[in-house]
Amino acid sequence: MRDKNLLQLFLALNVALAACFVIYLLVSSSRQPKIAATSFARLALKTNASVASASPGPSAPSTTTNTPLPTNGSSLATNLGPSSTTNLDWAAATNTPSATNLATAAAPVFSTNRIGWEQIEADSRDNTAHYKTYLNSLRAVGCPEDKIHYITLADINELFGKKRLKEAITYDPQWWRTEAELSVTGALQQKGRSLEEERRLLIEKYLGAEAAEAEKGEATLWSNVQLTGPVLGSLPPETHNLVQEICGRSMERHQGAMWARFNDGQPLNAVEMAKLREQTRADLRKVLNGEAMEEFLLRYSHNAHQLRTELRGFETSPDEFRKIFRATDALEHQMQLEYGSMEALSAQQRDRFQSQRDTAIKEALGPKRYQDYLLVKDPLYRNAQTLAMQYGAPPKAIFPIYQMTKTNEVRRQKILNDATLSPQQKSESLGAINQEQIRSVQQIVTEARKP
Repeated sequence: MRDKNLLQLFLALNVALAACFVIYLLVSSSRQPKIAATSFARLALKTNASVASASPGPSAPSTTTNTPLPTNGSSLATNLGPSSTTNLDWAAATNTPSATNLATAAAPVFSTNRIGWEQIEADSRDNTAHYKTYLNSLRAVGCPEDKIHYITLADINELFGKKRLKEAITYDPQWWRTEAELSVTGALQQKGRSLEEERRLLIEKYLGAEAAEAEKGEATLWSNVQLTGPVLGSLPPETHNLVQEICGRSMERHQGAMWARFNDGQPLNAVEMAKLREQTRADLRKVLNGEAMEEFLLRYSHNAHQLRTELRGFETSPDEFRKIFRATDALEHQMQLEYGSMEALSAQQRDRFQSQRDTAIKEALGPKRYQDYLLVKDPLYRNAQTLAMQYGAPPKAIFPIYQMTKTNEVRRQKILNDATLSPQQKSESLGAINQEQIRSVQQIVTEARKP
């Protein structure tokens, strides 16, 4: 009896649980939103004409114009961000007055093409107006005017940065050669003025005359020093102008020191001039990185000028000149700060300094090229260079003239040291050698000119 009662109790509990579950399902389903089958139409912008046609009136024609919004990610939507695109979609969907006015004022032109300085250059070349259309599209979707101003100036400055670099490379001289003409400032200044005028006109074209007047900032372009080559030519305008100002102050200091000495009737103080050069270097190091600083010194420093004179006839490559300059500049600059020049050194100091310098050059050039370097420093070789230049001979005549001159010099010394010869005999013998040398030089030059 007891077991029967327990069984009935369990069955009653199961029935109660099942009833509760059914009630739960019914209550839950009643709270879900109803699902309605709907066909969504494509959203479209409407013009003012479409709004007018929707108004009651017997003579209003139907002129609704549908402009589908792009579904792909355009560059304009990407630039403006998702919030701007959402606002545009909402205005089109609700056909509010703000959407109507937007479409009437300036309808945005969506494009997947990249817009930048290249488009400004293309518009100037092809007489098109794609960049202006791009700016109008930015305004149409609500881009702030100060942001448009920033974008436009950045694109224009990038374009003219590339143009300045092109001119700086075109006018970059062969700075490693003695014959290189480093004074092309006049031509570059004219190029700078032309580029700045062109830049000003573009700013005025896209942003107005007031913006063009406010953006004058290139007046010192190539004013004191050329700053040519791929490294110095790519300096930002702000850094370029700072370097020009530093060079201008340096020139004023040097001229002031020279005039002060001249007015006092005293010669130039080499140590004082070296300290002025060090002040210029210190100022430049504040605005130039290591690579740009080296490029500046290679072209315009006092030591680079001295090295080009010393290497006349050696025909170095740019890499060789750079290596020699790196090996000797710090050594020479320090000596100049302490003593001014080698003339102020004692004989022992001069020998030690020259030994250090020659060792540094030998390590920079290697043994074979170092022998060629020593040959160029030989006074007889310098004389051979001078003779070849006087006769208008090609460079290949220099070494034969040098060898002949070197042989004749041995003969001259032998005559001068011969105690058995009288002064008259020595004079006649030396004259004969000189005449023979002239004929030899003429013959060498003639042979060298033959193809």
